[in-house]
Amino acid sequence: MDYQALYRKYRPQTFAEVIGQDHVTTTIAREVVDGKVAHAYLFAGPRGTGKTTTARLLAKSLNCENLQSNGEPCNSCLSCNAVTEGNSLDVIELDAASHNKVEDVREIRANVGTVAVAGGARKVYILDEAHMLSRAAGNALLKTLEEPPEHVVFVLATTEPYKLLDTIRSRAQRFDFLPVPVEVLIDYLDDISVREGFSATADGLAGVATHARGSVRDAMSLLEQVAALGSGSVESSVVARALGLADRDAFAKLATAVANQDAPAALALVSELAARGGDLRRFVAEAMGFFRGVFLAQYAPNLEEIADEPLDTLEEWRRHAQVLSPTEVLRAVDQLSEALLNLRQGREERLVTELTLIRLTRPDTSLDADALSARLERLEQRVQGTGPASAPVHRPAAPVPVTAAAAPPQAAHEQEPPTASAQAEEPPPVEEPAQPEEPAPASPQAAPTAPQDVAPAPVSETAAADIDLATFESAWPAIAARMRDLAGPSRHALLKEVRPVSVGNGTAVFELPAHLPFHLQQLRADSELHELLGRAAAELVGGALRMEFRAQSETSQAKDAAPELMRAPDKDDLVAEDEGAIDPTDLVVDMLGGEVVDEQS
Repeated sequence: MDYQALYRKYRPQTFAEVIGQDHVTTTIAREVVDGKVAHAYLFAGPRGTGKTTTARLLAKSLNCENLQSNGEPCNSCLSCNAVTEGNSLDVIELDAASHNKVEDVREIRANVGTVAVAGGARKVYILDEAHMLSRAAGNALLKTLEEPPEHVVFVLATTEPYKLLDTIRSRAQRFDFLPVPVEVLIDYLDDISVREGFSATADGLAGVATHARGSVRDAMSLLEQVAALGSGSVESSVVARALGLADRDAFAKLATAVANQDAPAALALVSELAARGGDLRRFVAEAMGFFRGVFLAQYAPNLEEIADEPLDTLEEWRRHAQVLSPTEVLRAVDQLSEALLNLRQGREERLVTELTLIRLTRPDTSLDADALSARLERLEQRVQGTGPASAPVHRPAAPVPVTAAAAPPQAAHEQEPPTASAQAEEPPPVEEPAQPEEPAPASPQAAPTAPQDVAPAPVSETAAADIDLATFESAWPAIAARMRDLAGPSRHALLKEVRPVSVGNGTAVFELPAHLPFHLQQLRADSELHELLGRAAAELVGGALRMEFRAQSETSQAKDAAPELMRAPDKDDLVAEDEGAIDPTDLVVDMLGGEVVDEQS
């Protein structure tokens, strides 16, 4: 016998041999045993999941001479052998892609009335790729599909059921075939490898099963290809060579480069892939899937239930999820998806890939808001990591900070009145106490503030004195973006309406349009917002600032104030005309610049 492909050689011959579709095969076998077979079936699902195979098994069971009690065919009678060999006259397989005209449907209708070859047998019409039927052909098939002869059964198989007419779908009993889970597919490929004498490793089989995307036929074809390339060996490196993919370690190297902001390592990875002839477009797509998995590991505790991947892949996702921040992961997914779109448009593959990895590993080269957020988050992590270690060196031991550190944030606010006298003795102005977790200024020379500090450090006050309006205005968009994470979207919406108008003496003054009095009231009353805004300003401009909000009318009056006019005198001053009193007539003439004219009668 000539050589057969693995997916043909090991095509299931019983319902039990169909993997991953127990909900379909069990139901159909029970219908055959109970004699409740429908006149039409619709098998829908991805390619290579067993739709046509199940249709043949249904035909085999309906015409089996020695049907078993569980609905399985005997595979030994003449009818079963004829169906297995593909020469049964009672099983008619048609390809709807080439039989999609009205004339083809009319021929089917004419042949439907023909009785089966064997007495009491069923004629089974298997129409593959049924969605390729034209609208006219589908309408011509409706009547026959709804009321066929008793000895005829129609089976429509399709990968795109939504393209079928609603009237056709409503006349058939529908079964949805699902992608085969990775673990089930790995066990099946391992069994096939043992039968064929392949030397297969767990990583190699996992790579084949993962790239098959739930298709048994694709997995068998890929297994055959990899075994031929590796001379009977199925390993992950051979799988990568056969598909032009990056090794599994490549994505771990990429994640490490992003975490360490190591651009040379990322570029070296691209160079290595290109030297091996790897498919950079597929690498970008696989990298996007990898970071998607890391994102799921960060937010989904039930990762095994929502991701169909091998267990070692899930553990790798979790390991990198502890190193990368959520902002970095989401930004990686966005950047890689944009790069994939550019590659599909025919852009230069290596250049697009290198630029994308540069943006991922060096956020300072990108001006988008996500890059800025990633930089701020990484800076905050570094400050929080070094703050507690340097606090004892920066601040001398004193009983008051120890008490403040031992009390919770609410207690620190309650202790504010007793410390007012101590603060009044200090030259700097009294400021609102900072939260214990306030990060240190972003200046590399300044030591981070200890969590026990109640008042800002002198270094912050000195840095704040050097801040001018131009510097603060250039940093304000970044400060406002940072406040979205610190204060929430509702407070961030209030800050969208303000603009800085002056900075001096450690105070930043913001102007608010005059028609928004409610916003102004909210901003002035929210002390927590002031504190968070001061924290964001300290991170980005290197100095602590107090925040003051004014209405636009108030600011305009302060800037454009006219010389003070003469105050109107009190009425007591106008009672008498004694010496030194004010004459009302003279006052009016002087204020209005007029003269007194006698009325002419």
